[in-house]
Amino acid sequence: LRLDVHSVFESTYALAPLIDPTVSACGTVPPHGVVQLAHPEPDYYVVGMKSYGRAPTFLLLTGYEQVRSVVCALTGDEAALTTELDLPDKGLCSACTAFREDREREAACGCDDDSPGDDCCAAPAGEHTREPQGVAAD
Repeated sequence: LRLDVHSVFESTYALAPLIDPTVSACGTVPPHGVVQLAHPEPDYYVVGMKSYGRAPTFLLLTGYEQVRSVVCALTGDEAALTTELDLPDKGLCSACTAFREDREREAACGCDDDSPGDDCCAAPAGEHTREPQGVAAD
């Protein structure tokens, strides 16, 4: 069995840059299908949560689209090469809102991915930019 497994995320190499949690949150991963899920082994695909390996950004709606795309490919349907996933702007998960807020804050202060060394927009040490979700205070 010939597999193409990313050493960090344990997904395919084609999928890894799309699901990298330092770049994407659960609602910001671009739609993907058979092309990104393919391994060197003919007709072998990993779909659903397992396709994301160690990345925490999987959504069930994404899994439905993955399965649709792979089934189309296995049956010879050209629709396998299209993506039909349309995620809502709100309500996916609390991490999506926090991710977008962080990106907006960084953009407002002039940060970009090419900033050398330190994080020019980071909150001061010890200061949290948001409260953890789903954690009860004692």
